[in-house]
Amino acid sequence: MDKRVCIKCSIAYPLQEKYFSLAHGSKTRYLTKCRECIREYQEEYRILRQEEEQEQIGAKMHKIKEVPDSVKKHNLLKAFNHIHLQAFGEQMTEMIYWCKACDYIQVTDDNCVKCNKTMEKIGFIDYNENGENK
Repeated sequence: MDKRVCIKCSIAYPLQEKYFSLAHGSKTRYLTKCRECIREYQEEYRILRQEEEQEQIGAKMHKIKEVPDSVKKHNLLKAFNHIHLQAFGEQMTEMIYWCKACDYIQVTDDNCVKCNKTMEKIGFIDYNENGENK
């Protein structure tokens, strides 16, 4: 029986499909690496490709930037005033208070309803008679 030595692991195996795969498109020619060495290579390659894909995905992802408190306050005021305008049909005139700890707003200056911390006064937005921001 014919034998073949794997060029990767240098082990001699019988020249059968059990140990060596047939070359692509051939019915008689066998590959020079044994099935076990090919399987190990494919596993290493698969793991390497997964790591590379994870690195590429990580590089494409956007980082969430931190919004400054002044911008948060302004956005909260605009949103609160818009809701008030939609609900009551008029611009808001009350003072608005904000809890920085839990990002909660309310009209009263009492402690925060959610976390019982002191509220910070952020004011209200002045609008002209056309409803535009001054």
